[in-house]
Amino acid sequence: MCRFDREQRRGPLVAALILVILLSACGKANKAESPVASALAEAQTAAKQMKKYAFEMQLDQKLSGTAETAADIKVDMQGLVEREPLKLDQTINTTIDGETSVVRTVIVPEGYYMYLPEYEEWSKLTPANAAENTATLSDFQVDPGQAIQDIDTLAEFASVEKDARTQIVRYEGNGTEAKAYAVTLLKSTMGLSDMDQRTQDSLKVSKLKLTLTLDAANHWPMSYTIESELSLELETSKVTTVQMSLSGSYSEINKSTAVTLPEAAKGALDPDQIDEQLGDDPLNLKNGQ
Repeated sequence: MCRFDREQRRGPLVAALILVILLSACGKANKAESPVASALAEAQTAAKQMKKYAFEMQLDQKLSGTAETAADIKVDMQGLVEREPLKLDQTINTTIDGETSVVRTVIVPEGYYMYLPEYEEWSKLTPANAAENTATLSDFQVDPGQAIQDIDTLAEFASVEKDARTQIVRYEGNGTEAKAYAVTLLKSTMGLSDMDQRTQDSLKVSKLKLTLTLDAANHWPMSYTIESELSLELETSKVTTVQMSLSGSYSEINKSTAVTLPEAAKGALDPDQIDEQLGDDPLNLKNGQ
């Protein structure tokens, strides 16, 4: 009798498990086949074909909340990128609390070079500093495919519209998906590449709005705009509020001018190379005797 009951009960239980599995599979299939997910997947694939391009990027950040972090920052960049191997030639105009500076940076296999118009000379970073600075580059600058992959975090809550020339992905919200994306965004816009768990836990997003425009024919990205309002504790119990706008565009895809090291930069030495040349006579006293 007990054996018969167990067999009777097993049937509905197995049927319920099969139903759960089927529903789960359907849910995954629906997500993969949604218009937004499809558009982003095509864009990621297309972005891998962007071997070289010109780009522009604008960043506007207003930080408030503590005396240590309060700042008004505006950054305007224009540049050229080649991706394999990475080559970059960009000019960066930065204004912090009303004070403006300009720097041109060139990354080529030979090294990382900087030109400051104020001093009218080129300098070269040490390999360690070059690696550190290269790591701070935004994916929107040098890896559009990865930038789009990060946006996939928002896909379930986004929409897409299409016309003959473009596909436009739009998102607006402040849910858990917005927080997950904001962590990625802050790592590339505030240099918080090593954001610890405490800082991440303190993050609160009150607004995140994103628009990504894709080429309808080639599927690669054409432009993007991201607006956000959030707060986080960069130091324990000290809340910093961040209002941020990030926008940019790509052009001359696979047709842009080649990135080359300017002739004037070729003689620049990094500090380690200068020390090697000077040896044990850094002031060149021996030659003066």
